[in-house]
Amino acid sequence: MAHYAILRVQKLKSAVAVSRSMKHAFREQDTPNADSERTPDNTHIGAQSVDEAMAAFKARLPDKHRKDAVLAIEYLVTASPEVMHAKNRAQQDAYFRDSLKWLQDRHGAQNVVYAGIHRDETTPHMYAYVVPRVGEKLNCRQFLGGFKALSDMQTDFAQQVGVPHELERGLQGSRARHTTIAQYYGRVNGKTPQTPNLDVPEPSLTDRFNPKAYGVKVAESIREQLNPTWLVLEDKARESDLAKKQAKEARAAFADQDKRLKPLVEALLPLNQIERKKFVAVAKAMGEKIVAERKAATKAPQQERSAQKEPRER
Repeated sequence: MAHYAILRVQKLKSAVAVSRSMKHAFREQDTPNADSERTPDNTHIGAQSVDEAMAAFKARLPDKHRKDAVLAIEYLVTASPEVMHAKNRAQQDAYFRDSLKWLQDRHGAQNVVYAGIHRDETTPHMYAYVVPRVGEKLNCRQFLGGFKALSDMQTDFAQQVGVPHELERGLQGSRARHTTIAQYYGRVNGKTPQTPNLDVPEPSLTDRFNPKAYGVKVAESIREQLNPTWLVLEDKARESDLAKKQAKEARAAFADQDKRLKPLVEALLPLNQIERKKFVAVAKAMGEKIVAERKAATKAPQQERSAQKEPRER
């Protein structure tokens, strides 16, 4: 069974979205899929509260940036569930430590404003918030822009972090690498997330004089908020197709095996019960005879060599 390194990303385009996500990280909002008795086992790196994490986030934002810029990238790091559960605490921490180092090398340590580890959910995982600042500008596209950039990122993470921990990259060319964090949570919890409460951007003064442009802005905002839900539904559909394919392959393998055994079965069918027992007994005796002959053939040279080594009597 393949053991995969898992890396998920989510773009956050507003301070409200960052704050909402951090409240989930610090368990400052209701989290039904978290075990409250294990919440004290969670780890916070770089901040100990939402207020501290938000202050670090805002401090890294440039003084000026585009209104539609990605303000933060939320990363989620884990591995195939069976692997994470098989690792002890020290092994899990080593994997997460190397993952955080990879993020810091990739974005600059100063841009990784907060990270943490959740151990109170189904599968242990690390999350990190990164301000995609390059110089004095925000440039998320440099890290996540385009199909090739995402693919290269997954490959590099698997090679640099996954391989040393006996993990491999997911199937290259699969759409699974585009799974968002919201989709990941939906999968590990075994359910499709409910449609989120949609935030509609308030129209600016300019928008009031250009209703068409404001309509496009609202449509893009709603599409971005609904996208994780659609991705979960698509993922479940792909899993269903994969299950059908595997079932088809299993049936083909069974049919092939059945075809090979058919001559033997047909040979035994005409025999009555006594004859079948005789057939099995003869086959067993032949097998034992072959084994005995092989043992004897192996033992004879050994005895001959031993005899040659014995000292001659005078």
